[in-house]
Amino acid sequence: FTGESFGPFTFRGFKKSSYLSPASMMQKMMQFIFVVCFVILACKALSYDGLPERCFPPDEDPRCRALSGRYIYNASTNVCEKKYTCWDNKHGYFYERRCNRFCKVNKK
Repeated sequence: FTGESFGPFTFRGFKKSSYLSPASMMQKMMQFIFVVCFVILACKALSYDGLPERCFPPDEDPRCRALSGRYIYNASTNVCEKKYTCWDNKHGYFYERRCNRFCKVNKK
C-alpha cells in the first residue's frame, strides 16, 4: 500500500529514517527532563528572590544542644511557623507578626 490511494486516504507507509534510534530518543528525553527541571527551579528561585535570609531557618548544626523557638517562613504553606532549633542572629523572628510582615508572599 505504499504511496497508493484508497478513497480519501493515501497510504505512504513509514520510512525507517523517520524513527529515532533508542539512544537518540533517550538523549531527547533527557534534554526535555533537564529543561523542565531547570524551569521549575528557576521559577522557585524567582519567587523567593526578594525575601530576606532571616525568613528561612539556618542550616542544621549537629552540635546544637539549646533549642529555642523562633518564627520562620514555610514556603510550601505561605505561613510563618514556630520552629525550635539553634539560632544565630541572622535567622528567624521572635514575633509571628514581624515574620508575616517581612516574609509572607502575597499570592494573587
